[in-house]
Amino acid sequence: MKPGPSDASGTPKAGRHKTAVNQDRLLELIGYNCRQATMVLSPRFAKCMTKLGIRRMEFAVLMLVRDNEQINQKSLAKVLHVAPPNLNLVLDRLESVGWLGRYRNPLDKRSQFLRLTPRGLRKCASAEKSAVETETESAASLSEEEGRELVRLLKKLHLGA
Repeated sequence: MKPGPSDASGTPKAGRHKTAVNQDRLLELIGYNCRQATMVLSPRFAKCMTKLGIRRMEFAVLMLVRDNEQINQKSLAKVLHVAPPNLNLVLDRLESVGWLGRYRNPLDKRSQFLRLTPRGLRKCASAEKSAVETETESAASLSEEEGRELVRLLKKLHLGA
């Protein structure tokens, strides 16, 4: 088989550049753009959290528990769109590393409140700082105003507000 065309360095011409793919119609769809943005942002965010020993879902749990006194597992699962048994695995890990505690509801002994430990509060603050820095870097092509507008519009989509 005869090798394909190459440049002076011997690098195959086909390997030097990506083939242009017409995405025009897809780029008119909100969902496609959201997915493409997620494909860029998600690995960056995961890398930033991994450095801190936190998974993405754990970060969300830490933030929500910190910001919502007396939140229970059912409410947390609902807002995160995750099944309670799956969330329980995340809570077990956070509890095992000493970042979260479960406390009986004094008014209803069948339910438990979730609360961050002092160690969990420190980890949450560190993770939040890192997340904000990563998002700022990732959104460098947007002005501050555009970034706020993007967040406002995305919240409008998923919260229906």
